[in-house]
Amino acid sequence: MAIKIYHQVGHFSNWNIESYTNDKCGDGLIFSPLHQNKSQLEKIDDKLKAHSLFDPQYYLPNSQKKKLSTYPFFPEEISGGFSTIDFTSIALESARQCVAFQIEQNYEKIIIPARFIDQMSSDYLEQQEAYSVYPFLQALGEQAVSKPIYLTLPLTSHMIEDDGFRKSILNWVTGFPEIDGVYILVNHERNTKQIQSESFLDAYLEMLTDLSSVELGLIIGHTNTESLLFSLIDDSVLTFGSFENTRIFSVDKFVSSDEAKRGPKARIYLPGLLNWVQFTQAREIKNEEPELWSNIYQPTNYGNHVFNLAVEPYFNQPNLYKHHFICFYDTISTLSKLDVVDRYKFLKTKIQEAIDYHKQVNAIPINLDRHGNGEHLEHWLNCINRYYRKYLK
Repeated sequence: MAIKIYHQVGHFSNWNIESYTNDKCGDGLIFSPLHQNKSQLEKIDDKLKAHSLFDPQYYLPNSQKKKLSTYPFFPEEISGGFSTIDFTSIALESARQCVAFQIEQNYEKIIIPARFIDQMSSDYLEQQEAYSVYPFLQALGEQAVSKPIYLTLPLTSHMIEDDGFRKSILNWVTGFPEIDGVYILVNHERNTKQIQSESFLDAYLEMLTDLSSVELGLIIGHTNTESLLFSLIDDSVLTFGSFENTRIFSVDKFVSSDEAKRGPKARIYLPGLLNWVQFTQAREIKNEEPELWSNIYQPTNYGNHVFNLAVEPYFNQPNLYKHHFICFYDTISTLSKLDVVDRYKFLKTKIQEAIDYHKQVNAIPINLDRHGNGEHLEHWLNCINRYYRKYLK
């Protein structure tokens, strides 16, 4: 069985759409009302939407982000100011309107949203049921929907790592025969862009495997480079995005703020290193070690264009991300053609090669910053080796 990868569409949706339509990168798109207002989404080509999804993003129901307010069914908007008690009485109407929108726009699947709750409270499941699950299931039943139905699971890494809580989520989800799959997102707080926690990755892989084993479809949202590891879960849908807020899940972006934020340093994805490296440091490697560069850089028209510029690119240079889409999709396409055991072998080889290439970078010497170095790779290797021994050997 194959794996797919969808664009987690961000602020500059045209980058994702152009990558999908012109460069043939990805198998679909997941649109975001936080980043595209209602009229923008309605204007998107119907053929494109038929291979795409709409994430209603009810994660922070009192969010006052401007584009979310263009959707009359969003909790803050339909409530005229969200409160948990008052919303209960209009949750069904919100669900009816949201379901109708997804049907009218002819999205590939119907997504049931969920609230992001960061505490493992004893009534966690009951809160989700009252907020969206039961209202949406009723609305879907009223409209006799024939499309696949996916339930959003916005979790924290602590929930994933807690055996009891993880099992309760699994038992709960399987209790809804109407649900065909889950759209899972995990908030994993850390001080590096790449995930290094083996306990979290082990638990996440186990949970995804358990969900898949009960024949639930999987869409693994807001993932960074670690989505390569999730390719070990057959028949799953992975995601990739441009800016980090599409590759790392957090509700911070739903909070309105007048505080001016400084743009991050430009980075470019180097598939041989399995990481995003500061562009200035990537250029240093390119200039000083051409042979090593040929092993870690995948030439694309977009990447070549950026290196040919007379000035350093800003972080919002589209060519940086369109380069990433091509490189990453090529890797996923290769993995998809392999059976699961061969995917493990492919990943093991790529990670081991990346570890060696990082050692060569250090020997130049160029000290990559903590977000661009290879410290995550040994942890990843340990995780897939354990996964192989437990599930594939």
